[in-house]
Amino acid sequence: MKAYFTNMPMRIWVLLVVPAVVIAYPVVRIVVPAVIRAVVPEVVRTVLHVI
Repeated sequence: MKAYFTNMPMRIWVLLVVPAVVIAYPVVRIVVPAVIRAVVPEVVRTVLHVI
C-alpha cells in the first residue's frame, strides 16, 4: 500500500488533497474556537485579551 501512495501521479494527489482541504477548513474554523471556549476558563481568556 505504501508503494501505491508513493507512486501516485501528482494529479491524483491534487484530486485527493483539494477536497480534504475544502472540507477541513470550515470544520477547523468552527470546531477549534468552540473547543477553546469550552476548555479555557473565562479568567484566562480575559488576561489574554488584555495582553
